[in-house]
Order: sequence, then structure tokens, then C-alpha cells
Amino acid sequence: MAVNFYRKFLVFLIFTIPYGMYAKTWSDLESEKEIQVYGSERSVKFTASNIFYDVENWTGHYSVRALGFYRYYDYPKAKTKSIFPFYYHIQSKSDNREYKRILNVNKTIEKNSIDQSVYPFVFWGNDSNSSYLTTIPFFFSNSNERESRFGFPVIPIFYYHNRETTGDNKNHYTRLFTLIHSEIDDKKGFHEFSIFPIVYYSKENYLFLPLVLFYQNFRSNFNKYWFGPIYYSNHKVKEERLVVAFPFLAHYRAPGKEFDLFFPLYFNYSNSEEDYHINLLWYTKTNSANVNLASNDGNVYLDFDFGLLYNLVGYSQRTKILNGSFDPQKPKSIEVDNPKVVKKREFNRENSDSFIGYNLLFGIFSYERADSKKHIRLLPLAWFTWDEASDDNVVLLPPFFPIWFSYQSDDLEYKVLFPLYGKQKDRDSEFRAYLLNLYLTEDSKEENRRERSYFWPLVNVHESDKKTGHRFLPFYIHRNYNVGERNHTETLTLLSSYQKSTGLSSTETKFLFWPLWISYKDRISPHYEKEKTLWITPFFYRNMRESGTRTNLFWFVDWEWYQERDLSTNFKTKPKINTEKSETLSHLLIFPFYKTNTSFSVIPLSFNDWNSDGFTTFTFFNYLKWNRQGHYYNFLFLVESENTESSYEFQSLRGLLWDFQRKPTEIEKLTLLWLGYDDKSYKTIYNFFPIVRTADAHQEKSRLYGPFVYYLFDSEEEKTELILAGLGYYHNRTKSNNQYSTYLLLGVLYQEKTELERGFVKRGSLWGWLWEYQTEDNGYEKFSILKLFSYTKETDGTKKIMGISL
Repeated sequence: MAVNFYRKFLVFLIFTIPYGMYAKTWSDLESEKEIQVYGSERSVKFTASNIFYDVENWTGHYSVRALGFYRYYDYPKAKTKSIFPFYYHIQSKSDNREYKRILNVNKTIEKNSIDQSVYPFVFWGNDSNSSYLTTIPFFFSNSNERESRFGFPVIPIFYYHNRETTGDNKNHYTRLFTLIHSEIDDKKGFHEFSIFPIVYYSKENYLFLPLVLFYQNFRSNFNKYWFGPIYYSNHKVKEERLVVAFPFLAHYRAPGKEFDLFFPLYFNYSNSEEDYHINLLWYTKTNSANVNLASNDGNVYLDFDFGLLYNLVGYSQRTKILNGSFDPQKPKSIEVDNPKVVKKREFNRENSDSFIGYNLLFGIFSYERADSKKHIRLLPLAWFTWDEASDDNVVLLPPFFPIWFSYQSDDLEYKVLFPLYGKQKDRDSEFRAYLLNLYLTEDSKEENRRERSYFWPLVNVHESDKKTGHRFLPFYIHRNYNVGERNHTETLTLLSSYQKSTGLSSTETKFLFWPLWISYKDRISPHYEKEKTLWITPFFYRNMRESGTRTNLFWFVDWEWYQERDLSTNFKTKPKINTEKSETLSHLLIFPFYKTNTSFSVIPLSFNDWNSDGFTTFTFFNYLKWNRQGHYYNFLFLVESENTESSYEFQSLRGLLWDFQRKPTEIEKLTLLWLGYDDKSYKTIYNFFPIVRTADAHQEKSRLYGPFVYYLFDSEEEKTELILAGLGYYHNRTKSNNQYSTYLLLGVLYQEKTELERGFVKRGSLWGWLWEYQTEDNGYEKFSILKLFSYTKETDGTKKIMGISL
């Protein structure tokens, strides 16, 4: 037990000396020096041992220890030399590990690395692939094959730089004043930059300017751009692209779908089933003519295109000038189709051997002939397609420039008198156009649909069994339609949106006016409360329900009334009629004051809440919770009081300053600072230090009298006694094996110590320097005075005086 006593003094000494004064150690190298050698074993292994020096010399072990300051070890695993506290050196014999320290200058070698320091200010080192340098607190730098970093930690916000290498590429990261950062890449160039909070930029990812509401995101598969009413996105995986400049410009591309709008002058829409095109931008393109060669299946074609004022008049032609290889076993199949109406044309110049086509008025009127097939369209009529082999009922005048086109059969009629009239009729529908798109009519047996348009597609009126509506683009759109048993009404303008949905027993109405953000909502449903909401941001908010009403002004004033409801009723059943309506104020906020029917607060100074059983308050750092069973009070933990049905406690600083605990029939604790009485479940303590302190527990007790004059600890396992805190007298005994140690005046006057191994007992004064007597169960004895004169009796009976055999 004396080892524990002296170890406490050693720990104190260690922590009073700077860390750099102590050596770096490896446990496997140091452990071989921790084996204790004493008694008869020491007599065999040490060739010399006196007050000035010890010399150890046996198989594989050699050491010299002189005057308590010099140490030299040559053991199987390592060599060690030290002059405390100025010098220390240890070197492994089996691998490349070495540590050397001179005062606070350190050097460590381990495997391929070298670490050096002038503790605690400068650290530097390197290995085969990296190096570093740190001067605390001014500068740091480290580098390896992949990266290098340096900066100034004394002012962390000042400067930081990092260089990282991946393959042949190098990336440089720099930060200045924390607010500014940049990244430069050999492959990507200048690809990241930020000035907090003004701009955030990444070449491949994004650019964000919060102050001007600008955002740009460029990723490998998805790009996005936003600036006020302008939005752009490009999804490369889906091959989807969208550009919007609300509300006048829109451009969309996806596989099988195209959409373009330059309102009100240009419109283009095409998908797998239909296509439409209108262009009034006469001035956007001058006259043009192009001649090209093209090939398909070994054939060579001459293509010719001509345009006047961007297809005010457009002409296109293809002529075969060279036949490719022809396989007589696989002749080209010829299919004859009956005349029909399609929304999207089924053939074009690219899949034809012979082609002639032209369009007038920017695509409003189009005529094309591809091989033996022809089609014609007067927008917004659909394409009429027929084959020369079945055109007996087709009238085309004149053939090269059809001003008049007519086809009629039992189930299909298609007529065009360009530009005055157009008609498309089948068994289920009839469509007429007058003066191109000045006036259009459409009637369909499906849902009894009837539609009229003026300056199509700007003005439109339509009605059917399920849908009705009208529009005046881009200013106004209105429609009514049914989905199942619900009727929906929608009205859209450039600045507002109105929606109403009505069912058998429920109605929901929504209204929004932008950009003032005036929002209104009205809902009546058997599954929910009746509710109305009006929101004028940020000035006014009001929500009205069957159970209550809530109102908010400028965010800082808010109140709510509610009606108490019978818990047996619900919204799915009709509530009972109650002529006496009672409303209760749920809460009232007039910042910083907040009140409910059970609370009152002054934000953030005071919070108070109460109910039928008690109340809770927090005001100016005072916290109190009270109910019929007790209370809890706290003021910054300086004063803390808690009372329950089974106990009461009054304390300060969690019991460090004072503590009083009481149960109904007894006092558990009464202390001031560390003084007083403490009766815990496992121990009873009377503490009136420095006069007396006692503690009693099951089969354990301790006593302390005076200011460390006498201390006793007695338990089943051990017994310890100290006089004058162990400086005058120290005794410790382990009861299970009767091993003990005794010291008078810390061993100066007398010491006695046992070791279980070999029944070793050592007695002496001045820690054995004045005199010492050792005995073992094997017959070994040794007596020495001043470490100079010694008498030894070995285990074989040999007697020695000062190491000389008699």
C-alpha cells in the first residue's frame, strides 16, 4: 500500500513539470524495465549495490543507476539512457524506433517517419510521403503526395490554404477572413468562390446571389437557373429542358414533346399524337434558300428549301438523283390507306423518295406530298391524309396551289377554302373555321360538347355535360368541370387565382391575389369543422371555425376565441342545437404580453401558468412550481427547494453550499458547505471537519479527528490508519492475506513492508539508507547500514560481508 501513497506524490510532481520534459515511450519497450527485483533475487542479479550506484548484470540484462539521476539500460528489447530531467534516449533493438530528448527538444523516429519539436511551440516532421510544420500559435503547414495545407491559427479568420492532388489534377482551396473562400482546380479552373453572405459560386454546381434573388445550379446531370420571373432547368438524364420568362416566354423540350411560346406572337406545340404551330414574327427572318444533298438506304437526294419572311411563304422539295442497291427479293412494300384525319402527320421528307410541300401564313395553311401520299391542314383543323390511289373523292383546285380542297365520304368530310373557310366533320364531331382563326366552332357528340373561339386560341367559350368555361388569354381563364360527384370551378388571371370545389355535403373555396398575397379559404365538410381563413400578408390573418376564431395583426398581435364542445359529438354527426353559445379566450398576444385562461407571460422575462391543482411561474430567474402535493422552487440554483408528499429538500448549488433533506419521520441530511450530517441509504455521515468526521456503513467505517490528526478506515478487506495525514504514521493491512506496510515519519524513522511472493519482509529507517533488514521464507537474510556495510546470508547458507564470501 505504500506504493499507492508515494504514487500520489509522484503524480503531483509530474503535473508540475512541463510535458516536453518527459519522454515519448513505447509500452512494449518500457515494460521490461518495470519488473521488480528484490531480496535474494537482487543479490544474484546485481554485481554491485550501494548508496551511490547499482550495477545489474545477468543474461541479456545490463543496467547502471547512479545517484538517482543517471540511468542506463541494455535489455533484450531496447537500450535506454537518461539524465533526469535534462536528457532521455531510448532505441529499439528489433525495429526502427528511436526517441531522444534534450531539455524540451524532442526527436522521434518510428518506421519511415521522423517527428521533432521544440515543445510546446514548434513541431515538425516527415516520412516517405508527407511532412508538416507547426509553430503555435502562429503558423501551420503539412503536405503529402495528395495535398498540402498551411494557415495562421493565431488568427483563424485570417488565412487558410489547402492543395490536394488526385492523379494529375491539383485542387487549391483558399479562405480569407472566414468570409471569403475560393477553389482553383487544374482541370476545372476557377470553380468555387464565396463572399458570405453576398455570393456563392460553384462552376459545376451553383451560383447564388441572395441579395438580388439569383440562383444558378449546374450539376453533372441537372442544371437550374432562376432570377426573378426567369427560370431555366436542364435534366440531362431525362433529356428534359425548360425555359420560362413568366408570363410571356416559355420553351420546353423532352423526348417526344416540344413546346414554345412567345406570347402572343409565336406558339408551337408537338408531341407523339399532335402538333400545332403559329408564327406572327414576320420580321425575324429574311428571305432564304438552301440546297443540300442527303442519303437514305443508299439513295442520294437533292433537297431544296425556300423561305420568305420566316415562312410567310415556305417551300420544300426532295428529288432522287441516284438509286442505291436494290434487292429484287425484297421489293419496297406499298400500302394504300384510306383518307383519314390525324392530329400529327405520319410521314415527312426524311422518310420519302419524292417530296413537295409548302406552307402559307407562317404554317397556318400547309400542303405536302410525299411519294404517293398527301396531307393538308388549315390550322387549327387536324391533318387530312390520303393516298393518290384512293383520291377519287378528293377535289384539289388548283392542283399545285390548292385554294379549294374538298373530300366527302359516308363518315368523313374535310373542306378548305383558303383563307376564308375550313370544315372537318366525322360521325361524332364537326369543326368549322372562318377567316383562318377569326372564328371557330366545334360540336361533338361526346359529352355534348360545344365550343366557340374568336382569334383562336385567345378567346374561347365551351360547354358540355361535364365541362364549361371561357378564356381571354393571357388575362383570364375560367372553367367548370366535374370529377366524380364533385363540381370544380377555377378562375385564373395574371394576378389572381380562384378555386371552388362542391360535393354532396361539402364545399371548399380558395382565393389568392398575387403579389400582395391576399388569400381566402372557405371549407364546409362533414368530416372537418366549417372553416374560413383570410390572410393579407403580413398585415392581417383571420381564421374562423365552428370551434373558434383566431386573428393576427402584424405578427405581434394575436388572439383566439373557442367554444367548448361536447366530447360525445363529432364532425361526422350533426351537433346538437345549443342556443346558449359560450366563447372562451384561448390566448391573447400583444407583444411582449401573452395571456391564456391558464397563463400569463411577459416575453421573455416572465412565464406563468396555473390550473385547478397548482401553478408554475418563471419571473426574473425565479422558477416556482406548486401543486397540492408539493412545490419546487429554484433561483439560479443558488436557492433550491423541493417538497413532495414523502420528502423535503432545501439546498444551494446542488448541495455544495448547503443541503437539508428530510423524510416524514427523520432527517436524512443537514450540511453547510461540507459540514454536517448525511444519512444515505448505504452510509451515515457526521461531518464537522476539521473537528470530527465519521462514516458508518455495512461492515465498513471511517473516522477522522482533528485537521488530519488521526484517520481510520476499517472494512472487511483492509484496514488503514494515518496520524498527521500519514506524515507521522501510516499503516495499511490487507486482511485476506495479512500483507501490510507501516511507515513512521514517511519511513524516515521506521518502515516495515511485506511482499507475498517468497514471504519477503523489509524493515529499515530512512527508506533503507540508514539501515535495512530483509528476510525471506527461503532463509535469505540481509542487513545493511548506510548501504555501505552489509551482511548477507544466501539461500544456500553462504554468508557475505560487503559482498565478500566468508
